[in-house]
Amino acid sequence: MVPCRLSTSVWSALLLVRKARKMACSAVRSPVLRNSTVRRYAAAAAAQCSSAVPELQVLSSNKVTVAAIDNNSPITQVSIIFKAGSRNETYNTQGITHHLRIAAGLSTYRSTTFGITRNIQQLGGNLIATTDRESIAYTLQITRNNLDKALIFLEDVATQQVFKPWEIADQLPRLRYELSMIPETTRVMELLHKVAYRTGLGYSLYSPKRQLGKINTEALQHFVNTWFTGSNCAVVATGVPLSDICEFASNLNVCSNDNENCAETAKYHGGEVRKERSSQLSTVAVAVEAAGLNKEKDALAFAVLQRAICSGPHVKWGSSVSPLQKEVWSAANTDQFAITAFNASYSDSGLFGFVLSSVPDCAYSTTEAAAAYLRSPKLSDADIARGKTTLKAEILYAADNEPALLENLGQQAILKKRTYQPSTLVAEVDKVTASDVKSVAGKLCNGKLSLAAIGDLSNVPYVDELK
Repeated sequence: MVPCRLSTSVWSALLLVRKARKMACSAVRSPVLRNSTVRRYAAAAAAQCSSAVPELQVLSSNKVTVAAIDNNSPITQVSIIFKAGSRNETYNTQGITHHLRIAAGLSTYRSTTFGITRNIQQLGGNLIATTDRESIAYTLQITRNNLDKALIFLEDVATQQVFKPWEIADQLPRLRYELSMIPETTRVMELLHKVAYRTGLGYSLYSPKRQLGKINTEALQHFVNTWFTGSNCAVVATGVPLSDICEFASNLNVCSNDNENCAETAKYHGGEVRKERSSQLSTVAVAVEAAGLNKEKDALAFAVLQRAICSGPHVKWGSSVSPLQKEVWSAANTDQFAITAFNASYSDSGLFGFVLSSVPDCAYSTTEAAAAYLRSPKLSDADIARGKTTLKAEILYAADNEPALLENLGQQAILKKRTYQPSTLVAEVDKVTASDVKSVAGKLCNGKLSLAAIGDLSNVPYVDELK
């Protein structure tokens, strides 16, 4: 499932901002364990965050980065993450990370598909594979007392793949099903990345249909051998001491070559792509280039800006009263649309813009008004203060949600080789001034637009019609 996630952090800010969005699958179809939802008061959450300090170490044996938080949780989570996503593909191997995700849980050198599934279920665990544009993660969720018995299957799935041809062929119906079920809002984001970057970050999280049946055992194994290396690997965990995870990570069978491959440097192009489909809606995404995670101050300012202008309603079935929402409503004189701003930050580039869905009759006026606001956002100091408060709340909520905590910890380890405490992130947000936010907002007026549209396009403007 890949809804478009718009993220957060100098780490939760820079990383809840990060992904447009994650693809996930479970090797265990009906997991016994599910993450429980626990209500906590703010004081209790603050106390928990302050006592759970992330620890990090880079192993000398195989160059794997290890990070852990021992928060005394009864459920332990362990992820093996590789810095290898769809941006690492080539034109001829597009979709290979989608195939890799689907292949998680298939037979390995030491275990069969049945053996992996049955043993994880018997231990009451859950094994998940997720991919995004810059990484692939294999995650184990298990009770603390069964961790040692289950880690062998996590290691098998992540590092001992064999990609038997007949098992790969058996996954084609599932691939076709996933491709048929992609919602239009996700499709439009994939198209937007394609037109913005063309290659690298422009390659989709989903396999092109023309690639089905063409990604074979040799291609999968070559990709794994090339990118699943020690310096591209991180092992992160919650609910377990760092020393225990270091012992596990030091024995991982990953290559530690000095000559590591590097992904193609992101190059923003801009432009337009339109895909007409039989639909009752017009779905449009418009963006300009923003800051990547390598420019933390600007990326954090863009994260605040997103929440200041329009981060969508926070009440189910509610409506937004954000500046962007009000601007579009007053210009179009209709409420037959939904809109949200997004900020997708990657390691060396980013996109900032909006996604709009409306009835076809008002698609032109709403898109035109939203694009005009994107070019010149009108923000008060109160709007910026609200954006900062929202971002800080998201950081603390993410720290109190164990799957989100593990994900952020993994992205910190794999991209920055360091970890951040939630309190540190909140302090960084507090340092963002109104002038910082207005400064990055001012850069939007000169950026080259990228536009992607899907659905009924009878009244959707072309990119050269947007000012």
